[in-house]
Amino acid sequence: MFRTDATGIPTILLSEFQDSLLMAQTIPAEVSAAGLEDWYSGLNDPTRVKLKRYLAGIDTSSPVAFLRELMARSYEDHNYGLSIVAGEYSKTHEMDDYTRFLMNEGYIDGLFGADRFDEAKVLCCESLDLFPSIRERFIQDNGGSLPTAISCRNRLIDMMVGVDSDYDGAYEALDMFVSIGILNEDELDYRKQSLKIHRLQKSFDNLFIYRPKDQQ
Repeated sequence: MFRTDATGIPTILLSEFQDSLLMAQTIPAEVSAAGLEDWYSGLNDPTRVKLKRYLAGIDTSSPVAFLRELMARSYEDHNYGLSIVAGEYSKTHEMDDYTRFLMNEGYIDGLFGADRFDEAKVLCCESLDLFPSIRERFIQDNGGSLPTAISCRNRLIDMMVGVDSDYDGAYEALDMFVSIGILNEDELDYRKQSLKIHRLQKSFDNLFIYRPKDQQ
């Protein structure tokens, strides 16, 4: 039989809770190395506990490097809330356009994963506005070409099509992507054709949506 304290809570459970609380309150070495002690101190205990899952081997060379990798790791683990916590913190700090663009990428994915689409769209547009000024460096840092995964570009189309069914707007967005250099021109026809096929498929599927006989 479990021993209990004065409140009737089993002492073994109370001890485990106290240990968990103490671990959450202790600033991890990785957080200190990245210079994010103040940020960590402002987190609630459940968020601190979640954060510790992603610390092994994380990049501590700078606050930005740490937060970017944290957002990527937590997003891959479907822990979108933690990605958003890191993204929200980044928005409270001044940074150059290139760093802001990189930080927004992880933040957009977190918002998208959490179905916070309106906020994600705003952030996508902010990053697209930044892109022309950072394009050369971005391409250089990605081996001389545009990477396949660019969240501000890809997620905006995902939301325009998958959430809003705004295919015409998506076609216009693709043209805009080419004009600012975030999409290669030789990809444009393929991507537009893919959207047309998706639109036709959706229309076709809607023909077979079941309706009760009295509504036909």
